[in-house]
Amino acid sequence: MSTARRPLLRPGDGIDSQEFVEPVQLLQRIMIKLRLLPISQPINGRFDSALEKAVKVFQMQNDLKMTGIVGSETWAVIDRKLGITPAPTPSPTPSPSPQPVRRYPVLQKGDGIQHPDLMDSVKTLQELLVKARIFPQDEIIDGKFGNNTEAAVRRFQSLNNLLVDGVVGRETWSALVSGPVEVYEPERQTGLSQFDVPRIIASIPYPDIRAYARDSVPLILQSCLDYGVTDLGQIAYVLATAEHESHLGKWMTELASGWAYEWRSDLGNIYAGDGPRYKGRGFVQITGRANYRYWSGRLGIDLIGNPELAANQDIAADLLVLGMRDGSYTGHSLNDHILGSRQNFVSARRIVNWLDRAEHIAAIAREFLRALR
Repeated sequence: MSTARRPLLRPGDGIDSQEFVEPVQLLQRIMIKLRLLPISQPINGRFDSALEKAVKVFQMQNDLKMTGIVGSETWAVIDRKLGITPAPTPSPTPSPSPQPVRRYPVLQKGDGIQHPDLMDSVKTLQELLVKARIFPQDEIIDGKFGNNTEAAVRRFQSLNNLLVDGVVGRETWSALVSGPVEVYEPERQTGLSQFDVPRIIASIPYPDIRAYARDSVPLILQSCLDYGVTDLGQIAYVLATAEHESHLGKWMTELASGWAYEWRSDLGNIYAGDGPRYKGRGFVQITGRANYRYWSGRLGIDLIGNPELAANQDIAADLLVLGMRDGSYTGHSLNDHILGSRQNFVSARRIVNWLDRAEHIAAIAREFLRALR
């Protein structure tokens, strides 16, 4: 007795999708025959909780993973129990011209995000995951290999008895397309080399700011990489903030005297002279003894004794990126407003200064994002 190739079945099939009603009915009859469902069980083609429990019991009895999902491995054991032999593989029909083997890049988390040139390949992967019913039909195909895509790849690998590493290599691609493939390792630029720095600087419309950006933009980009800020939208907003607040290094020390901050206890200015001593410095211009003390502890640098160090661009780049990443300025962080396809550049102004000039800075961020891409 032979059988055709069995479909992948999982809880919910036959309930939400009519195309699986008949296969689920067959599975119900099998579970009844194996005495894992009562004979009174209605053959309704619905993969409900009772059928899921029966499948898990069968998997447990046969040393299979108790997933409740009936894939190729579970079907093979079912067929063996029922004495069914696999259908013979038909002899391939000779083709007058062999079809070229499809070629794909090895993909991993971060592709399409840090490496935009791989976005089309990641989109292909996401579309195949939808077709395999790992992703839902309404999944956003954005070409970014983030946490959701990695989790989906691992699930697909687990269901298909592949190495579960979240990396899409030859075996995973082959299983996704149901055929042989060739794979290659794409070139992934690392460090600052992944950014077209001259293009980013050239996108700034003001010559006086571009002059300072030649030094500051590479430092800010490197700090982003050093502290794990790799989302292009977040990097764009960090640069936009630095351009607005300090013209990317033109104004690293507040122009005002700082006496307006004298005896401002809310800023920690409790000693005579604290106002001008701890006035605004840096790409986002931290202000007040309390902020200088906080960043002294964070960076391990004596900014209390040497407040002018906050205007050093290397140190200021770290202050800028860490403060925006962690929400150190207002409690709002980059992840709260910008991540992947969620790019709320207007509300992101809350990260530094609530909604002051929010639309203006959002427009700057959009221009930087175009240059980064």
